Amino acid sequence: MQLIAKAGLDAVTVRDVAEAAGCSTAIVSHYFHNKKELLHVTYTAAIERATGRAEAALAATGDLKAYLAEIMPLDDDRLTEWSIWLAFWAKAVSDPDIAAAQRNCVLRTRGNILRILDDLNARGELVAGVDRAHAARRVLATITGMAVQVMFDREDWPTDRQHGLIDPELRALYRPSRIPASIAEPATPAGRENVMAMAGER
Repeated sequence: MQLIAKAGLDAVTVRDVAEAAGCSTAIVSHYFHNKKELLHVTYTAAIERATGRAEAALAATGDLKAYLAEIMPLDDDRLTEWSIWLAFWAKAVSDPDIAAAQRNCVLRTRGNILRILDDLNARGELVAGVDRAHAARRVLATITGMAVQVMFDREDWPTDRQHGLIDPELRALYRPSRIPASIAEPATPAGRENVMAMAGER
């Protein structure tokens, strides 16, 4: 993952991967038929790692923002994952297998967001009549668009600005009396720090 994030897909070789792993190219070739398979497995692993974190955060807190924070580019590890995904998106234009994997990833993530919204709605947390399917699309599209900008201008997108873009989108979905602490507007800077910690910032 680190090699792809730093050099891109085309520049990474099987030899590079072997050297980084401290093994021979023969060992890498034993487990992967070719470079394409190795890269595809890496792409899938990056997706699964982020999904696993997000699911764990949701299970621990029951909070939509905690789930979303794990797929936002808030730190180096999550930015590395976005670097990998963006590198593969370019390949998806001409590679049906990568295109299918990306489509499935989007459908899965959007489906997870919709599932969370459905659960919140069933508990009376959301504004009456909110279009949850549209909200799931909008939230994911907002995070994706933001992540692309973070990739190319990280200094312009510190974590507080990322939270500041996503949190109002989420607040609009909740009943005013049911807005969770993770996206509430804090009255003090210290309160803001606590909110960001709850949202998964490291």
